[in-house]
Amino acid sequence: MKKKILALLLALAMTASLAGCGLAATKTPENSDSPAPSTTPADATEVGPYGSSAETQGKTNPIVVKVSNGAGETSPGVKAQLSVFAPMVENNSNGNIGVEVYSGAQLGDDTTATEMVVAGQLEINNTSTAPLVGYVPELGIFDIPFLFEDEAEADKVLASEVGDYLNAKLADKGIINLAWNENGFRELTNSKRAVASVSDVAGLKIRTMENKFHQELWNSLGAAATPMSSSELYTALEQGTVDGEENPIANFYSYQFQEVQKYITISNHIYSPFLFDMSKKIWDTYDADTQAILSEAAAAFGEEEKAINRQAAADNLQSCIDDYGIEVTYLTDEAKAEFLAKTAHIQDMIAKETGSEIMDLLNSVKG
Repeated sequence: MKKKILALLLALAMTASLAGCGLAATKTPENSDSPAPSTTPADATEVGPYGSSAETQGKTNPIVVKVSNGAGETSPGVKAQLSVFAPMVENNSNGNIGVEVYSGAQLGDDTTATEMVVAGQLEINNTSTAPLVGYVPELGIFDIPFLFEDEAEADKVLASEVGDYLNAKLADKGIINLAWNENGFRELTNSKRAVASVSDVAGLKIRTMENKFHQELWNSLGAAATPMSSSELYTALEQGTVDGEENPIANFYSYQFQEVQKYITISNHIYSPFLFDMSKKIWDTYDADTQAILSEAAAAFGEEEKAINRQAAADNLQSCIDDYGIEVTYLTDEAKAEFLAKTAHIQDMIAKETGSEIMDLLNSVKG
């Protein structure tokens, strides 16, 4: 009888132990073109958090800053947070501030994480402008086709009064943008033919995000814009449901679309910035020294993320050529002018939603 009771107690103890070791779910953000999340098993002790530097792992920090990413652990943002932001914050605070980095939408997709930031339930979310336009319509300027000539111009505008204006608007909504970083320039790819002019676009079925301005862009160029989740896109490209898509090269490569596409056009038709957004409710609880430490580390992170992203785009593009035989086309100045003329009306559409103030400021900075 005693043996049976002992066995029962041991079984109950094992059940309780297993129940306490639940697995953290890793979610893929919907309607997002962030780099593909990692498929690493989502054991809570291995995947999240994993951002603290070696010097402070295992210690209890008076302040802990959680950073949410919709993108996977190999994305430029997560890499730069682990290599620059977390170590700088922890070292400069002498271990008084800890940083935990979460990838693959573990804390919620970009929209959910943004809502948590505004509510003061999450410190930082690294996100595109998509979930923020509802708070600050002026961020819609980044949907203007062919807004920037190159990365240098994008950097210049974001570091100017335009960036300051947008940051002030965000702060009014409870969001402190600690640093601009990027998803990068979106490029056109397809499996049908090389695209060197507007006439080459005609009839192509191009997948877009659920964004009315992106859809208008491709429809205006003669394509059939086809909204679709990024999670469905590989199969759609493979089966010919759509002919092509448009994404920054690093995203294109991380989703392995190079396996099912034959042509890339370096069109630079949309520049997509990212924002390193902190909860104002939490920010306001920090003293000036803590705010300075976070601001300095965030600025360094932003520069590192852009450097990693741009190098990845260059390396991935070369791999597309060398390893997959993809044909790459660069638009001539004449072709760019033709694309711009066909899509110029979209700027007026966007201006109706953003208002004239940000448009006037943008045009003054761009010259």
